[in-house]
Amino acid sequence: MRTPEEAWSYGLFIPHDPRAVGVVRATIRSVLKAARLTCIADTAELLVSELATNAYHHTTTDTYISMEWEPEPPDLRVAVWDTAPGLPRPRAVGPDDEGGRGLALVKSCADDWGVDRYPNGKAVWFTMAAKPQPAE
Repeated sequence: MRTPEEAWSYGLFIPHDPRAVGVVRATIRSVLKAARLTCIADTAELLVSELATNAYHHTTTDTYISMEWEPEPPDLRVAVWDTAPGLPRPRAVGPDDEGGRGLALVKSCADDWGVDRYPNGKAVWFTMAAKPQPAE
């Protein structure tokens, strides 16, 4: 595994299966632990889980997850690529609503987020700044 002082990237295709979101959570946690970036692992895991769940609910196709680390400035960028039409937007939800809070979480917890359109879909992404932890 490269050290956090070097740029790295990982990609993961996940099938249209509700169990795949758990694989995404475990994968990002493992990657960030190996990169000594556990300081952002909990939040990154939550946010990618929300975006992967949205992709599952709004598409019937596989989804691609990308994770990229840039050391200068120290920045993690995670993107969830899917084929769903339309652009997602955070929405107001009532206290009894069982869903609909995912993008609001992304908006409030990430340093930045957005949506990039592509001919066959979109990528919803977020960034988080972090300082690598010293080696154990």
